[in-house]
Amino acid sequence: MRRLLAIPLVVAAACAAGCVMPEDINKIRQDIADVQRKLEAASKTQADLQGKVTAIDQKISSGDVVKRSDVADMQARLDEVTRQTSASNEKLSEVSVRVDRLSQDVQLARESAKRAVPPSSVTDSDPTLVAPGGTLPKAGSGTTPNPNALYTSAYADFSKGNYALAVSGFEEYAERFPDTELADNALYWIGECKFSQGDSKAAVDAFDSMLAKYPKSDKAAAANLKKALAFLQLNQVGPGVEQLRYVVATYPGSDEARIAKDRLAALGKP
Repeated sequence: MRRLLAIPLVVAAACAAGCVMPEDINKIRQDIADVQRKLEAASKTQADLQGKVTAIDQKISSGDVVKRSDVADMQARLDEVTRQTSASNEKLSEVSVRVDRLSQDVQLARESAKRAVPPSSVTDSDPTLVAPGGTLPKAGSGTTPNPNALYTSAYADFSKGNYALAVSGFEEYAERFPDTELADNALYWIGECKFSQGDSKAAVDAFDSMLAKYPKSDKAAAANLKKALAFLQLNQVGPGVEQLRYVVATYPGSDEARIAKDRLAALGKP
């Protein structure tokens, strides 16, 4: 619960510092509200369950017969509380990871923007290399786009749910600027786009591509975790469990390891 109370403070601080885009803030706030609703539902179920336990205790104390159906119903409600709490904790952990990752991504983008662009790469008509109509020049257009503008545009598309456009932008960034600080992030977000589109097989391939090219990336833990979740969405439980255990063993103490442990517990594979 302390983490849930702390996240709005982190989000507010990030927003004030300009490190997270408005779309991201809104999505995170929606997710926090969703977690709060789930916790409230779990709390109500728990209160109802406590009442049933008390009633059964009273029956036992007075010598009355306790029906098996009452016990079965109580067990079912207990399972529901456990499920709701586990789902809420998992969602909360994911929100926490996103707050950290989004802040890191946009901060890196801001730092990249501070670097001066060589005069030879800037057009006379537009210093940010944005074409008329507000679109960025694409590969083959004869001009080189500003890397920060290209990445930020792709990330904005991702935040708005325009996944096809985001993939196109991130792919162009990764192809044109493979040696920059955000090249690995661009490949990671391609995997996130595929995952969000429900194309779990393509997501696994994208994360594999990113990990093969940038094995030491600060996105490696998140990529390995999302790869595990993609396996589970594909109903490939064996590979999914193996991948979750890899995350726990390789990134101990990380948020990704905590989420992986929670999923393993939910699967009955601690």
